[in-house]
Amino acid sequence: MFIRKVIALCLLLVPVCSSTLVHANPLSPFGYPPFETVAIHANSNNKDYELYIQLPKSYRDTKANYPFIIVNDTSFAFPITNGAMALMGGAVVKEAIVVGISYSKGDDRMVSRTRDYTPTFSPVDKNGNSSTARMASGHAKEYVDFIERQVIPLLKEKYRIDPKKSVFVGHSYGGLLGTYILFKKPHLFTDYIIGSPSLWYDNRVMFTLEKAFSKAHSRLPVNVAMFVGSLENDYYPMVTDLLAMEKQLRSRDYEGFSLRVEVLQGESHHSVFPGLLSKGLMATLSLEK
Repeated sequence: MFIRKVIALCLLLVPVCSSTLVHANPLSPFGYPPFETVAIHANSNNKDYELYIQLPKSYRDTKANYPFIIVNDTSFAFPITNGAMALMGGAVVKEAIVVGISYSKGDDRMVSRTRDYTPTFSPVDKNGNSSTARMASGHAKEYVDFIERQVIPLLKEKYRIDPKKSVFVGHSYGGLLGTYILFKKPHLFTDYIIGSPSLWYDNRVMFTLEKAFSKAHSRLPVNVAMFVGSLENDYYPMVTDLLAMEKQLRSRDYEGFSLRVEVLQGESHHSVFPGLLSKGLMATLSLEK
């Protein structure tokens, strides 16, 4: 029932383009508050993006600070996250500001996400996307710099955010990106919802990055919820890799680290996101925390 409601809301919440100014979309006919669209130029990679910012229903009537959620792959993840928060915010989980980061403007979305979400250059990866996308791979560092130096400061300046509670949500290559941030700049977020991460990428390079991180750090004070669908081993070793990453992470015994890993039964790579998002939000934004 929850997922059906989310899908219905998704169809009505797909982002539209904006001018270079902050733009509030008209109030939707079903009463959900408008989201804002902000054009932003990334200094780190010289690309243009849009931020889609959904404020909680209670935002205008309070002076409170709110947690914020950053999602990528906004063609599906932003409307689904908005739909979930419309149903759950204030009732099941804390209300939060949802921020979607678009693909780079003027670029093919697969080129944009491959360039921005992958940590290393891997032009011949057999599991990669088109040859054009693979040739653009390996620029997650610049993209994360953009998030750290421009996106989060903009949110702090323009909105009442609670810096003590910030959530990253990523799926597939977006989950790969979330794992990369976890091992390179974990302080950027307090909580990570990582779905179906492409841990196969570049000969499982994320396992190497985690090993390097462990040699330099004994603390990892973040909360991480990782999910994968049980049917995802049918294509790539997604389940096998995630369970191997869980084993590697638990072996470190990082101080302050909280990890939840779950294989969602009966879900495939293309069906798992709504369910893992719901579970992840309840794990990270519980009203009791």
